[in-house]
Amino acid sequence: MADNVKPDKKVKVSEKDKKGKPSIGKRLSLFFSNLKAELKRVVWPDRKKLIQSTMTVIAIALTAGILLFVLDSLLGAILEGVGFYDVTTPTTVSTTVATTEGTTVPTTTAETTASAATTAATSG
Repeated sequence: MADNVKPDKKVKVSEKDKKGKPSIGKRLSLFFSNLKAELKRVVWPDRKKLIQSTMTVIAIALTAGILLFVLDSLLGAILEGVGFYDVTTPTTVSTTVATTEGTTVPTTTAETTASAATTAATSG
């Protein structure tokens, strides 16, 4: 195709090419006029087709959600079964116990009772 163009023929440069881009107002006007023309060519679906398409999208989304839930549950059960991770983690409650020196020591719940008994025995 490019072989048909004669190299010595001069191409006429338009006024727009010399100055650069048209102004922002002209570009916006052109955009909206093209938008209006394009929207006239759109074929909008009738009510029956719109409802049918909407139901199809909802059904696909629900199916994908259910499938992902089942897959996640299955993989979680498999990984928990082989010991890869443990879902139930022991929870410890951290508290602070005041000592006779006025400092606080962080302890867990089991240690709190023993520490309080020791502090009471030493202070009395």
